[in-house]
Amino acid sequence: MNFFEHQDIARRNTRLLIVLFGLAVVTLVGLTGLVVAGFMGGIGASTSSPYNSQATTDFVWHWDIIVAACGVVLSSISLAVLYKWAVLRPGGRVVAESLGGRLLSADSNEPLERKVLNVVEEMAIAANMPVPPVYLLDQEPSINAFAAGYSPKDAVIGLTRGCAEQLTRDQLQGVVAHEIAHILNGDMRMNIRIMAILNGILFISHAGYLLLRSGMVSAGRRNDKNPLPLLGIALLIIGSIGVLFGNIIKAAVSRQREYLADASAVQFTRNPEGIGGALQQIGAVQSGSEIQSKNADEAAHLFFGQAINRWVSIFATHPPLAKRIKRVLPQWNGTFQSNTAEQLTLTKNESTSPQTQSIGLSGHNEQLARLALLASLPETLCNEARGHNTAEGLLLALMLSEAPKVQAEQLQLITERHDAELSQQAEQHFSKVQGLTTEQRLPLVEVAMPAVKALTASEKQLLLGTLQQLKQVDQSVSLYEWCLAQLVERYLRADLKPNYKVPHVRLKAQTDTELTLSILAWYGHEQNEHAHAAFNAGAKYFKSSLRPITTRPFSFGDLADALDRIDHWQARAKENLVKAWVACVKHDGSINAVERKLLFTLAACISEPLPNIPEN
Repeated sequence: MNFFEHQDIARRNTRLLIVLFGLAVVTLVGLTGLVVAGFMGGIGASTSSPYNSQATTDFVWHWDIIVAACGVVLSSISLAVLYKWAVLRPGGRVVAESLGGRLLSADSNEPLERKVLNVVEEMAIAANMPVPPVYLLDQEPSINAFAAGYSPKDAVIGLTRGCAEQLTRDQLQGVVAHEIAHILNGDMRMNIRIMAILNGILFISHAGYLLLRSGMVSAGRRNDKNPLPLLGIALLIIGSIGVLFGNIIKAAVSRQREYLADASAVQFTRNPEGIGGALQQIGAVQSGSEIQSKNADEAAHLFFGQAINRWVSIFATHPPLAKRIKRVLPQWNGTFQSNTAEQLTLTKNESTSPQTQSIGLSGHNEQLARLALLASLPETLCNEARGHNTAEGLLLALMLSEAPKVQAEQLQLITERHDAELSQQAEQHFSKVQGLTTEQRLPLVEVAMPAVKALTASEKQLLLGTLQQLKQVDQSVSLYEWCLAQLVERYLRADLKPNYKVPHVRLKAQTDTELTLSILAWYGHEQNEHAHAAFNAGAKYFKSSLRPITTRPFSFGDLADALDRIDHWQARAKENLVKAWVACVKHDGSINAVERKLLFTLAACISEPLPNIPEN
């Protein structure tokens, strides 16, 4: 069985478990509602006739009371879920900080931190996603890692100190690839939803406990019968059973997603020895993968390895180590062998610059091509993109025009909106980026994201406004300017508007598909017949009949709105659309610079990785 088959099996099992989880929640709400209704008089006994020797007693169901009770229960649970959702709303950083994580500075030069930051940067760039902020759990000696957040745009990656210190670079890369796979597979949003729902179920137990305590106190004072303790006991039992089965299903879902992430990581790096070796180290070291943080239990399903020891396997959030290793390394002999001091020394002595050769990719591969772009960038530029004091100026420099008159107006605009120092910094950076191709410039945006995300909300808003005005100084917006502004806006919007919603997502799905395919087809071909053929090559991926958009010129505003809606599609629908885009641009056997730039931007805007694209 190959890793593609493992992915299909894991996805199928996950869908089944999610259905079971939903049924369990509905059953729990109904049962709790009936119990509450019983204490409210919604269920009672009725005798047919007191004078009849054949009299019978039947239950009477007062459905109005039962429905009202179920509504009260559902509302209470929903409020508890919404409260937990609101707590987690800021994104992955909340989870990372609750686990004791320390945010690493993107421009850190400390050797261990630089190694971790470089590996995360490499894998994120290869995955066509913004480089996520990285948190280090300094107090955790075990080997473990996690990804948290709602989407690739607000994700964070956390690693324990043991993971950073005790793994070789290839093994660390396998762990990070696993976490990147969780991000791309949509596991983080699902995990946060499960955490919120379980908090709602737990609320039933808390309510039962409070009723039990208050009922007993009031009964002791009045010395009379009080039904509240009985209701409290009933809710406590129902809530406990709900939490029990909820955790069992949560653990089962988590195990399937771990299999999926393992298989995806192998597909992503083409190096099973990396993730397989990291899993072996967990079994070899004394601390294993256990997390000491008091909040580890709630976030156990987010981690790379089993964070909390479970004596009963059905509560384990991760499959057995041996089983996971055998899936990625069928030839493994069953021995957990720790890394030697020599292996770890070689890792410490490796260059701190991005390393394309360290990823086990063979032949032409889109991930390898993007890493090669990253490696081709001057190290000074990469360092400035990572710097908290220089990243903002670099992004502004990327938007400056080569025409002296236009550039002078743009620099004046930066001075007016910010200050003369930032304007001078942007001008200095421009001289360094001027010789870069557009393919090299766009990855710099992703490298700069951790530093830019560290800005305050008002600073982010000001930066976005300045970028929008800079591109309009010459009264026209080029494709490159639009791509750059879109990337920055969408990466920062996750911080400024984490639950950004757009209307008419499904209603305009076909029109949005037609627009994106039309833009790719006509920007990549000069002759109409070739553009039509490219459009039709992509349209074959859809059952409905698609027609190209004939209005010229294309509206970048309409395209931005379409991407907003597409970003809210289901994962499978977005994956299919990206395949159609790829089929469109490679229809004629070659992919030009404009097509590749557009394809890269469109995929990044909807948080989808690019599949392998054959070499021209």
